[in-house]
Parts: sequence; structure tokens; C-alpha cells
Amino acid sequence: MKCHKHYSKYSFAIVIFMFLFVLTGFLTGCNTQKNTRPLMEEKIFEGGSAYKTGADAYWALSLRGTWREMGRQYGGLVKDDLQGFYKDISEDVTNRGMDYLAQLENAKGLASTLNPELNELLIGMSETSGLSMDEVLILNAGMLNLSGLALGGEEPRSCSGLAVWGEFTPDGNLIFGRNWDIDRESMKKYMKYLSVVVFNPDSGYSLANVHPLGNVYLETGMNDQGLFIELNNGSLSDPQYIDDRENTVSVLSTALNQCGTIGEAAKYLAGIPADLSYALQVADAENCVSVERPTFGARVREAEQDGVLAAYNNFIPPYPKEWEGKVIDPLAPELDPRYQNLIKLANSEKFFGKLDINSMKDLMDIEVKNGGAVHRGTVYQVIASPRELTLWIRGLDYAGWQEINLKNLFTKK
Repeated sequence: MKCHKHYSKYSFAIVIFMFLFVLTGFLTGCNTQKNTRPLMEEKIFEGGSAYKTGADAYWALSLRGTWREMGRQYGGLVKDDLQGFYKDISEDVTNRGMDYLAQLENAKGLASTLNPELNELLIGMSETSGLSMDEVLILNAGMLNLSGLALGGEEPRSCSGLAVWGEFTPDGNLIFGRNWDIDRESMKKYMKYLSVVVFNPDSGYSLANVHPLGNVYLETGMNDQGLFIELNNGSLSDPQYIDDRENTVSVLSTALNQCGTIGEAAKYLAGIPADLSYALQVADAENCVSVERPTFGARVREAEQDGVLAAYNNFIPPYPKEWEGKVIDPLAPELDPRYQNLIKLANSEKFFGKLDINSMKDLMDIEVKNGGAVHRGTVYQVIASPRELTLWIRGLDYAGWQEINLKNLFTKK
């Protein structure tokens, strides 16, 4: 399906283009509160279960059945939070200058680029959440709508990731640290809605999605085969937007549902023409590759140094010959040093060979100005251990790291 090509006030293409970006700035401090207890079941609804992490910080949902049934479970389990989030963010966006009709138009445009499964999920949510279908769509697009308004047309940079394995980690198993960046100041109040939602569909692999509640598209996730995927916007390398292609955040959901290995996922992602340019990191317990996916092709980039792969918002030179003249070179390191910073940190005396979960947390505390990758745009962070099927998440300026073991949430019973 095609996106709507004309909007009354805000272009859907522009909002999509801005969604994963933010100007580089500096972090003023991180809450290091630790997880205080394991997941505790709070609610059951139509076969789905809802849990809270330590200190009641975040929801973790385990849903099963058809996508419509999982949507009903989603809506019924956390209806109060979904209603509260919808009210908060839709009013916020309205106060920033985008009225209800413009929000709905953008939301319908986003839904039109998502696969049938995610749209079925949204329909199911509307049946049990107490929100109308239009309100569910607006909530799904709420963070996207907010991002364009919060950035205010500034040229942005955002999102980074670091995978380490082999001699970089104590046991050789891969650990991935991911920064999700847009604009923390405008979004930190919504981190109370940050969640991990696990889908156990009737067919394919089970998968977990890390997002604020009600946002069903996928930018960070892991499936029950230990395949982890995260997305970084690559429009600094290729700024084109093609509106008749499936949204990459929908393609990633299908990839985790249908692919069990890095090779399968990389082939699948590289074979589908991109709507927007992205660097897609695909990892398992032993390796990581980056599928650099501009709007005119794709390549699979392997680690330049065995055991470490970093990614941010540019494709990494050298490029394939057929990309010459089509790709914009990265900014100079003095303007955006995040890629070089991450590689240097992994190889530093402090971290080389020591990057377990706790050390990765320490690395992810380091600000850009101090040689790290965190900046004022960093909204939340994720650490993944594919071997252990475990995620750690934290919303900056909201709560500390919380552990979510997916093993018991991945179930189709």
C-alpha cells in the first residue's frame, strides 16, 4: 500500500525522515538504579500475561495466538496505560502545533506502510483498550509525530550500537549495546510507558519488541532463536524517501518472525527495496553484521576487526563501486565521533576482554564529549544477550537498568 502523498500541514515523509534523528549534545547524568526483583505477573487477559520489572518500572507482555488475538490481549492487559499515553502524547503534539486531523492523517499514513499482521494487531487493540481505532492509530504514531515537532527542522543525528564478542568479552558470547536517540527532553516523560512486548504468533518464531506501549512497529527486537536486530537511520548517507515501499520498521518485524539465523535475516533484509535508508544490525550469540540498506540497493557489512562492530547514522566506507556518487560521505570525526569512539572504547584497556553486561552498562554511560556515544538526544538504551535470551532496558532520566529474561515469555502454550 502507498502512503498518503499530501498532508494538510505536516508531510508524512518528512516526519518519517526525522524520526530517528537528533542533534548531537551531551548527557548530564544517568540513573544507575539496579533491578530489584524478577518479573512478577500482574495481569492475565484472554491468554496473554502482563508483568512488571523491578521497581515497577516497565511493563513486559507475553501475548499468543493470531495477531488480532494478540492485539486484543495487548489492549486488555494495559488499557489504562494505553489510554493515559494516548491522552498525554496527543495533547502534547496538539500543543506543539499539530492538530487532531493532522495527527490522524500521519497515523493512517504510517499504518498504510505496515504489514497486515501489525495492522491486525492494531485492530485487536482497538477492541479492548477503550480507545477507538483512530485513537489507536494516533498512539502508534505518537512518538513519530512528536519527534518531528521536537526537532523543529534542525539537521539531526541519532542512534548508535556496539556489538562485541570473541576476545572482547569474558566468555566469548556476544553482547550488544544500543542507544535509541531522538530528543530526551521532550520524550523522557514518556519513558514510564517503555515496555518489552513479546509476540508468540500461531506461525513463525516468537519475537520481542522494545518500544513505548502502543507503538507496534519494530526498531529493536529479539526472537526466540536468539536473533537480535536494531535499526539506525541512515538518511545522512542517502536522504531519499520512496513512499510506495513497505516501511522498514515493518520489514524488521517480519524478519524476526520468519528468520532464524543471521544469514537468513541478512538475505531477507537486503532483498527488499528500502523506503528510507537504514543501517540494520543483525546479531546472534556469536557474530554480528550490518545490513546497510540505502534506497537504491543493499550490502552486508561485516566487522572490520574480528569481535567488534559499531554502527551509527552513516554507512561505513569503503563503499561498493556501484554506490559511488550516490552515497554522502560521513561527517568528519570532530563533528560526529560516535563511531570512532565506540571502536576505541571496545579496544581500550578498560574494556577490552571485559565487556560483560556490567561493563557494557559502564561503557554506555560515557558521553560524547568524554569519548562515548551518549548525548542529550539519547532517550533509552538496550543491552541484549542473545545467548541468554535476555534484554536490559533503561529510560534515561526515568529509571535504571531493568532485566527482562525472555525465556519464559517466549511461549505459545
